[in-house]
Amino acid sequence: MMKLLFPVPLLVVLLVLTQPQCHAQARPANARPAAPFFTTYTYLTYSILDKGTSPKPLSAKGVGGTLTLRPDGTYQKSLLLAANGTTQHFDQEGRFSLTPGRITFTHPDPSGTNRTDAGTFRLTGKLLTITLEGYPAGNQSIYTLRAQ
Repeated sequence: MMKLLFPVPLLVVLLVLTQPQCHAQARPANARPAAPFFTTYTYLTYSILDKGTSPKPLSAKGVGGTLTLRPDGTYQKSLLLAANGTTQHFDQEGRFSLTPGRITFTHPDPSGTNRTDAGTFRLTGKLLTITLEGYPAGNQSIYTLRAQ
């Protein structure tokens, strides 16, 4: 019996990442990434890199919530941060798109104007790491999530 050198999900992600451009909402059904990518993830960690304050990321405490990525290119984010006896909710819905190794999230801000957050992603097994570019340039938000 032949043994696979890489787990199937990694091979699927590599195939997805080698496509010229992947817009989940615009691709035909037979060109979609494998279903395991499109799922609900649980937030494990959240860190902020503010280069004006420290060269190392600052980890948030009490991280929880979920991120759902759907095959039609829509997403739902429900991030929870617990600190100082309170829980802060960061809820967001919008659209996402993928290009090799990159992800963008477009969502309305409180005034209804669309905002786009862009960065990189890496899926290793069930762990998804998303690093979003921050402001000012060079700052980052780093999320680690696990597929449910």
